[in-house]
Amino acid sequence: MLVWSPNQNLSEAKLDEYIAIAKEKHGYNMEQALGMLFWHKHNIEKSLADLPNFTPFPDEWTVEDKVLFEQAFSFHGKTFHRIQQMLPDKSIASLVKFYYSWKKTRTKTSVMDRHARKQKREREESEDEMEEANGNNPIDIEVEQNKESKKEVPPAETVPQVKKEKHSTQAKNRAKRKPPKGMFLSQEDVEAVSANATAATTVLRQLDMELVSIKRQIQNIKQTNSALKEKLEGGIEQYRLPEVRPFSDLSIRKYGRDFQAISDVIGNKSVVQVKNFFVNYRRRFNIDEVLQEWEAEHGKEETNGTNSQKPVKSPDNSTKMSEEEDEVNPI
Repeated sequence: MLVWSPNQNLSEAKLDEYIAIAKEKHGYNMEQALGMLFWHKHNIEKSLADLPNFTPFPDEWTVEDKVLFEQAFSFHGKTFHRIQQMLPDKSIASLVKFYYSWKKTRTKTSVMDRHARKQKREREESEDEMEEANGNNPIDIEVEQNKESKKEVPPAETVPQVKKEKHSTQAKNRAKRKPPKGMFLSQEDVEAVSANATAATTVLRQLDMELVSIKRQIQNIKQTNSALKEKLEGGIEQYRLPEVRPFSDLSIRKYGRDFQAISDVIGNKSVVQVKNFFVNYRRRFNIDEVLQEWEAEHGKEETNGTNSQKPVKSPDNSTKMSEEEDEVNPI
């Protein structure tokens, strides 16, 4: 890191000429040009010869430069040659380029403007408070009126009137101010409070009672919500309906391949329809698995009589049920 150190052998005129050449011909700013001069031990000729061999860093704007630009812009507006007087290291092209980039990212009011406006508002409020404490004193007004009455000059009589008007306008402005954030005033409440001395306490007592009742309601709602959350944590399994098995599944689990018994139990289906149901809906209702479970429980010996009757794979059209009828009237 290079730090500029002045030299007694160099005059200010030579330094200014060297900086101007470095800035105009090679695009160096003041710090870069002085760094090059310090590198060559304050030899201007060597520095000028070495300037074309290096490319200067891009034009960077420090925080101080940005603050100076905002101040200059607030004073001079878009008069960039006057802004350049406060930022001599920056060219007009650089100032214009930074202005457009700064304009895009700039809010409606800059930080400095908001700070100045805040200070001005605080100053006005403090002045209003001082005027309320001193200016509205009736004794001071009477003293001023007596002094003015003693004077014989007629224009002096209008001075206290101007002050009165000033105080009255300030009082009107104070009356027009909005209440603080979160505070709401109604005309009825103000009239009730100003009616007598005890009205203010009664109004405040009513507001306190309303606040207590609202807090109680909030507490009750919280308790209700916590109780509902505890019920939800238990799940909804207790409210689920038991799984309903089709009547055909129950019949097959009880009678196996005894189609006659299944037909007698169902009542409105014939033996042929039961056999067709076994063939057509074997996969849909997992009839094979149900039969295997029945055979495992009752044994294959009990099914010998029923196994001799082979199920009809291609029944007659007069006895075969369609899938739509079975879906409407499941077994």
